[in-house]
Amino acid sequence: MTKTIRSYAKINLFLKILGKKNNYHRLYSLITLINLHDKISITENNLGKDICKFSNNLKVKKNSNTLLLLLELMKKNFKQIKEKNFSIYIKKNIPSGSGMGGASSNATALFFFLKKKFKLKISKKETIKILSQVGKDCPLFVNKNLKLVSSFGEKFKEYTKKLNLQMLIIFPNKNLSTKRVFKEFSKKPITNKKKVFSFRDKDKLFKTLSFYGNDLIKPAARLFPSLNSLIKLIESIDNTYYYSMTGSGSAFFVIAKNKKSLLNVKKIIKKHKLKFWTTLTKTL
Repeated sequence: MTKTIRSYAKINLFLKILGKKNNYHRLYSLITLINLHDKISITENNLGKDICKFSNNLKVKKNSNTLLLLLELMKKNFKQIKEKNFSIYIKKNIPSGSGMGGASSNATALFFFLKKKFKLKISKKETIKILSQVGKDCPLFVNKNLKLVSSFGEKFKEYTKKLNLQMLIIFPNKNLSTKRVFKEFSKKPITNKKKVFSFRDKDKLFKTLSFYGNDLIKPAARLFPSLNSLIKLIESIDNTYYYSMTGSGSAFFVIAKNKKSLLNVKKIIKKHKLKFWTTLTKTL
C-alpha cells in the first residue's frame, strides 16, 4: 500500500552571520515554514534495495540523497525496519538549490512516517541527534512552529504564534552552492544586537526583519549578478512590506498587504520577461 505525505518548505525571514569558529558560521535567523510542499509517496518493495525517484528526473546520488541516507541510518538503529526496503517517489514542488530546505524537509518527513508506521520509540533528543546526522537543517522541520535559530544552527527557540503572512516566492532558476555563498561572505559582523520581536504588530515585525536582513544577499549576487536586477525590480514596486532572500539563495520572497499586490509583483516580473519561477504561498 502506498502512503503519500507532505514535506514543507522553509523561509529565512532574516539571516545574520555573527561570526565564525572552526570554519563554521554562527547564525541568527528567524525561520518559518510555508505551505509550499513536496509530495512523497512511499511503498514497501521486495527488490532487495531502496529506490528513490524524483518527478523532475533529478539524478539520485546515494551519498548525497537525504532520503537514502536517512533510510540507511534508521536501518542501523532500529531492528523493526532493518530488513525492509522502500520505493520512494517525490513530486518536487520546492525548487532544488533555492534555500528553502527541500532536501532536509524530505528526510524529516520520511523520518516521522517511519516512526509512526513502525511504532518506533524515539525521544525528542534522539530525534534531533538522528536528523542532524542527515542534514543540519533537518531539525528545523520537526514541527510547524516558528523558530529563532542561533549558534551554528543547532539551537533554536520555538514560538507557537502564527504569522499569517502571504508572500510571493521568486526563484531565478539558478542553483547556488551554499558552500560557495558562505565562502564568498567576507564582511565582518556589524551587529550583535538582539531586537525584541513583536509578532502581533506587523509594522514592528517588518522593521525588525529589515533591520537584520540577509547577510548572504551580496555574496550570492556576486556569484549570480542577475540577482541585482531582481532586487532593483522588487525595490521599484509599491505596496510591498518586505522582501529578502531565503537562506543562501537563490530564491527571494516578497511580503505584501494582500494577494492582489503579490499578483501585481508576479505580473511585473512576467512583463520584464524575466524567466523566473514564481508561486504564491503563505506561512503555516
